[in-house]
Amino acid sequence: MGTSPAVLLVLGEQRTNDTLAGELTLDGYQARRAGDPAVLRARSTPSDVELIIVGATARQRAVSLAVLRALRAGELAPPMVPGMRVLWLATSGELAEVLRAFDAGADDVARAPLVYAELRARVRALLRRDGIAAHAVIEYGVLRIDTSARSATFGRAPLDLRRQEYELLVALARDPARVYTKQELLSSVWGFKARGTTRTVDSHASRLRRKLAAAGAHGLVANLWGVGYRLAADEPVELRVVSGGLSA
Repeated sequence: MGTSPAVLLVLGEQRTNDTLAGELTLDGYQARRAGDPAVLRARSTPSDVELIIVGATARQRAVSLAVLRALRAGELAPPMVPGMRVLWLATSGELAEVLRAFDAGADDVARAPLVYAELRARVRALLRRDGIAAHAVIEYGVLRIDTSARSATFGRAPLDLRRQEYELLVALARDPARVYTKQELLSSVWGFKARGTTRTVDSHASRLRRKLAAAGAHGLVANLWGVGYRLAADEPVELRVVSGGLSA
């Protein structure tokens, strides 16, 4: 990978992709274009692409969502890095499209009408987003989260978490005793800044709680009705960051 981050534009209208790629190139990025999954795989390798921008037209929206889900599920062979960041360019300002994009695996969404200055700011923010620390290992009791390997275990049991469930776990683990509001979690985990009522956090928290309980971690991901969620159960447990930017 060169000194500039590589940006891949996938499944967007060709003319729009050309314009965005040109602007990003002027700002120092390595911009690549792809119109289908085959080209996506041919023009990228797991080691050199840091961000994918999905710029679908309204007609292509369903196809693009399917590709994004396949990307997150590791179904594009060879699979790309699980932590690959994805920016979805919405074809409208409708909340339904925004939530579908996040549920499919997008890290952030830029709503139409697209303003390049905002797009550039979102690209920069996504490229800075490293979670709790670049190579931190978070331990909360026998719960262990390795942010470098993007894996989590409880005792000796590995946790089979989907991408957003893992991101939610890391967000809550930053301060296990703190109650995070749903709006905070929507912003930090899904990048959703607008206010509104959604069950996105509730559904992911419920699935995460069930998977933790199945591994023996009963009581984690507590729901404080009307407020939000915290990782800690009623009994406090010591938080340790084995390596990274937080104090133990």
